[in-house]
Amino acid sequence: MELTVRVKLGGAPTARMAAHTADRMAAYKSQVLLRRDDVTVNAKSLMGLVSLRLQEDAAVTIIAIGEDEAQAVCEMSRLLGN
Repeated sequence: MELTVRVKLGGAPTARMAAHTADRMAAYKSQVLLRRDDVTVNAKSLMGLVSLRLQEDAAVTIIAIGEDEAQAVCEMSRLLGN
């Protein structure tokens, strides 16, 4: 399952936000990835999320594969401000 969203965090993402996001995604059994431009990272990885360098209004594709993929995509979308 894939969904492309715009980042709407109301400010610059912080390491704390990335840690919270990685922690929330770790609760899902599905593989969860984020793609921005030509870079794809594991959304359960703090370092991966930090390396993505998300910016306000950036287009990001959420990709989830597994038994709880719909829930993972919905929560990631919410975490990104949508």
